[in-house]
Amino acid sequence: MFLFSYNYKTKVQENRILRLQKSNEMKFAKYFLSAIAISAVFFSCSKDDDDGLIAVPARDRGEQQTADDASLQNYLKTHFYILKDIDLNNDDIAEYQVPLFDTIAGDNSGQQSIWDSGLLETKTVTRNEVDYILYILKFNEGAGISERKSAPVFTDSTFITYRGELLYDNVDEDGDGIPDAADVDADGDGVADVIDEETKTDSDGDGIADDADADDDGTPGTDPGKVDTDGDGIIDDKDPVDNNDPDRRVFDSAVTPVWFNLVSVIEGFREATVDFKISSGLESPPPADGTVDYVNDFGDFTVFIPSGLGYFNTPPTGSGIPVYSPLIFNVQLYELNEADHDRDGIPSYLEDLDGDRLVIDADDDTDSDGFSNYIDSDDDNDGTPTKDEITVLGDLNNDGSITLDEITFYDDDGDGVPNHLDPDDEEFKND
Repeated sequence: MFLFSYNYKTKVQENRILRLQKSNEMKFAKYFLSAIAISAVFFSCSKDDDDGLIAVPARDRGEQQTADDASLQNYLKTHFYILKDIDLNNDDIAEYQVPLFDTIAGDNSGQQSIWDSGLLETKTVTRNEVDYILYILKFNEGAGISERKSAPVFTDSTFITYRGELLYDNVDEDGDGIPDAADVDADGDGVADVIDEETKTDSDGDGIADDADADDDGTPGTDPGKVDTDGDGIIDDKDPVDNNDPDRRVFDSAVTPVWFNLVSVIEGFREATVDFKISSGLESPPPADGTVDYVNDFGDFTVFIPSGLGYFNTPPTGSGIPVYSPLIFNVQLYELNEADHDRDGIPSYLEDLDGDRLVIDADDDTDSDGFSNYIDSDDDNDGTPTKDEITVLGDLNNDGSITLDEITFYDDDGDGVPNHLDPDDEEFKND
């Protein structure tokens, strides 16, 4: 799975996170990716590093965000979507739908753009003094369950299906829809490319170089000797992309629900997910085939993510994701569990000491031992476990969430620092 990419923590911490996962969270089997931090300043890596990331010298984040936002807006204004049914049970009833994106051109020239769909919302996330903009297609906010926690927070575990894809085919450097092998100007600099000392030509001005153009005179069908199987105007010999394949840009997906720990996913994915709610419950009666179906009122969205909230300059090795690539994720949110990763009685979201919605940074590691408080069973390293320096009263209102007023914090020496964060206070509070 290509949602993750640890950016600066050690493999020891990574392994500890996995050991502390709740038993109902699956271990991700396909690939291991993470993006807990968004800044490359905390780490360095190469193709040979154990964490499976590819790193190149980092660009200026502000400048890259400006470029990414322009690319995203252009995509949203020049593309449309249709919804495809996903029928997992083969009962002719769709469990959910996924959007398939295509360019507004040719036979599709009358389609309404994503930009003008009426469903598009934005969310600004500020990191390192850069304002990143997420574009979110809001198909359904989600009904939730009135008597319990229904919207996840940034540390929760979520039960989801998802589909991750690139904006453009990864053999299309300038993102103009023409693969590099057929593009008269592959890098988009406004100058025809020179290959083997010969400048590419484009007689009909459609952007497709003559040696790859199925109709270089501008009149379709006048050159029947040129084979163009997918009908995109590029002859098969110069076309590495099958435009009839709607999954060609998909780099990762889960068509059946999986548990995802939001601490570990790329930030753009996390920041979009927390704005949606779970399903109102399970279908009743359940399907005859014994599968579990959720009521069709779950959170359902697609988020368009700039590279600064994705992988930036460190895409996972083998993912097919280019550096500095904006990403698209379609997500269905069915269920959540409030996470207490270290099982110390304090939900992980309450261990975000600096309130920045990132629990794995140095500001959330009280004893500076390399393990953030949310996975540290003894936050202040005083020898007394955190769970024994507090008293958890329980979920008093049965809403599925532990809040500050449902935990008793002690401050024995009256210095304003609670015992579990103060190495001077070591008394056990729970017999």
